[in-house]
Amino acid sequence: MKKTGVFIAGLFLSLAGMAQENKGGISDFMKEEIADFDKFMSDADKEFIDFMRNPWKEFEAKKPVVKRVKPEPVKPVVYDEKVTPKDAAPVCLTIEEILDMTTSEGKQKPVIQLDDVDKITFDKPEVIVKKKKDPKVIIIEEKLPDKPSVQPEKKPVVEVVEPEPVVPSPVIPQPAVKPETPVATPPKTSPLYTAQTGRSKITYAGESFYLSNALSGKCRLSGLNENAIADAYEALCRSNYQPLVADCAQIKKDLRLNDWGMFTLIRQISDAYCSTTDESIVMQQFLLNEMGYKARMARKATGNKMMLFVATDCNIYAHPYITLEGRNYYNMSGDNTQCQFYMCPKDSPKAKNLVGMRLNAAPNFSGTVATATRQARGSAAKVTVEVPKALADFYKSYPQCDYSVYFNATVNSAVESRLISSLSPLIQGKSEADAANILINFVQTAFQYQTDDEQFGYEKPFFVEELFYYPYSDCEDRSMLFSYLVRKLLGLDVVLLDYPNHIATAVRFKGNVSGDYVMVNGQKYTVCDPTYIGASIGMTMPKFKTVAAKVLRY
Repeated sequence: MKKTGVFIAGLFLSLAGMAQENKGGISDFMKEEIADFDKFMSDADKEFIDFMRNPWKEFEAKKPVVKRVKPEPVKPVVYDEKVTPKDAAPVCLTIEEILDMTTSEGKQKPVIQLDDVDKITFDKPEVIVKKKKDPKVIIIEEKLPDKPSVQPEKKPVVEVVEPEPVVPSPVIPQPAVKPETPVATPPKTSPLYTAQTGRSKITYAGESFYLSNALSGKCRLSGLNENAIADAYEALCRSNYQPLVADCAQIKKDLRLNDWGMFTLIRQISDAYCSTTDESIVMQQFLLNEMGYKARMARKATGNKMMLFVATDCNIYAHPYITLEGRNYYNMSGDNTQCQFYMCPKDSPKAKNLVGMRLNAAPNFSGTVATATRQARGSAAKVTVEVPKALADFYKSYPQCDYSVYFNATVNSAVESRLISSLSPLIQGKSEADAANILINFVQTAFQYQTDDEQFGYEKPFFVEELFYYPYSDCEDRSMLFSYLVRKLLGLDVVLLDYPNHIATAVRFKGNVSGDYVMVNGQKYTVCDPTYIGASIGMTMPKFKTVAAKVLRY
């Protein structure tokens, strides 16, 4: 758009020369120049704005999806040897279904479908015993009827592995896994970091940036009808918005923001540059569309208020949404009530991408840090970490996402370095089982338990760093931390066991490890529950021994 700047400069210079000719009105020359300027707004933008002027279609948002079916336990369960002896026979747990998200399709592999886990009872399965050549293993298969509606009820699939001779578990090697190399703070040489004419100061993630203010005050709504909204959007299209878009892209690169980070940055800029919330939403859609993201504004059917719906790459919980062309658009305006609204039934031609919620790189935030120490009971396991406040604030802005977002998130390099350097020496030279028991005891006893509802008033899964920032954590938070430590320090595969009101983990050990387990794609995963206080690996909470879990494999 360099041509735009040159043209505008020429246009203003020509005004003086054309002043005498212009006494009787706009000259033919000026009309041609203005017409030429109109060409700088693309035909696609014009077509989209014209479409926005048509009557918007009425929709009704779908009710927010609630992740948790039942409330979590108010207090964690403490292991009682009288109830579950340590020498109790291992149990192969029943699986409701396997959600294997490691494939590109993210396909689901149902095993047993349960309508009501509270009422279901499990009868002994009818079995056929087949002996393989290896005398150590006996596979028990279920003989199932074809139609459960007319035949006896399906019985759970059970695969039993007979006790094998004790085989030494692999020893944890030395050195431990090296943490991610910290990324240096970008040099403060670009215009973003220096006060200049034509730039306004915006503080984001605790850092000051000087952004192009060409859009400041440009978005004005004369009303909330289709024409008024289209006029405001068109004014932004005709403005010199490209420098601001470039500034946003540079901040994204410098801070290593994911798409959600870009969304929060654009929301903050729009709030600063606009006089009202409604105008801010129009600007948010405009900037998100210009950066290629799918976002649509809407007008509430009652209340004369604007809303913004954003299409994301994963499920978002506790937010109303609408499904358009197979994609879920979630209401990100702060109003989570289900309602009817009017929306332009078409995306901007520039909106091609979903807003990605996954963190393939940890945001590069600096500034104030919170120092926290966590000490396990009955163990030398002790960790002191520093969590950037800006990072904690960023994570707090996150809506509740699929567990995959937290499970696969890259951890802040400084936090990761402290975790690995503190725990790695304790497990070096240990067997897999002993090392895993050290890690699970750390997660079970070094953190105080409290449900999300008690601590926040709403469901909030944690990223790893947040367990050290907030005073309390619950079952899914501990499962995320334990999964991360096992994968980083032991190099073992981990799956999540998702119950209606609880989350635990299961680990695929390389050696022979005793205890309760699940079979996933023919592989044995030993139960490890980070919220079953005092329980070793292989122990299942008594009340979940007869409840089928969903296996989440990421």
